Amino acid sequence: MPSSYDQLHDQYWQTSTPKTGTRYERLVAFVFKALNTSRQVVHDIKLIGASDVKHQIDVTINEGKTQKRILVECKDFDVSSNKVGLSIIRDFASVVDDIKPDEAIVITCVGFTVNAQKFAKHKGIKLAVLREFQSADMDGRIRKICVTMHIMHITEPKVALKLSEQANIDKFQYDMAKAGMSGLGIWKGQPIYLNLADERIQINEFVERKSNEHPRNTPGPVVLEIPLTGSTIEIESSGGIPIDAMILEFEVVHADQYYEVASNKIARLILEGFDGKDIIIFEEDLMRLSINEESGEVNV
Repeated sequence: MPSSYDQLHDQYWQTSTPKTGTRYERLVAFVFKALNTSRQVVHDIKLIGASDVKHQIDVTINEGKTQKRILVECKDFDVSSNKVGLSIIRDFASVVDDIKPDEAIVITCVGFTVNAQKFAKHKGIKLAVLREFQSADMDGRIRKICVTMHIMHITEPKVALKLSEQANIDKFQYDMAKAGMSGLGIWKGQPIYLNLADERIQINEFVERKSNEHPRNTPGPVVLEIPLTGSTIEIESSGGIPIDAMILEFEVVHADQYYEVASNKIARLILEGFDGKDIIIFEEDLMRLSINEESGEVNV
């Protein structure tokens, strides 16, 4: 009966080996490469220890400028559902003592007996579980982010000018016509300026400033009359025309917009108890990896 990890492995990579546990070992190698693509990860390598004896190592990891070496022992007990026992940790501890890596890890898909945990802790060997991600693993995790935005905005203001004398009205219309502008309204970008006491400003910039200053807490129509006594309005540079006030009409609009932000990533594996946290490995992290069948090195 094949392990479910054999089947998961074969969804992404091919290997002809019939050896039990090999595919799980390769999955472990792929996961460590996915977690840090700058490290060198090699599956199935023989190392010589101080005893001058060769030891088969499931996964070796070299990382950093100092070439920190990590040895990983892998146990796929998916079919038997057995926990890794003391004897396995004891045998691996002997290998670790002979090779003396910077770090040593035992990984399985089921778990560890109490004695195995005690002995591993005493020997400084880390333990972790790499298993398939289950739907129950989503409990307590964020599945999607829902955002409701309450938007308060104003409609495009309508502008009316209060010019008190007919002569001023006539000059304004004449100057508009001379500049080639229609008398039907004032539009953005037109060279119409307000000469205020302390500045000269394009009329639409002034309209935008004043309309934005109005509070937006209450929805509904708004009519603002802005006194401009002592100021002039001018078309291009045709001379200022006295202006009494400007009237702005617009509406404050409130609207709610709802958004859902959800990931389309597919979680395939979860690494539990590694560096004190659980790490999810997604399908896209695995699919970008390959392995050199001769050297066993995992590549991006």
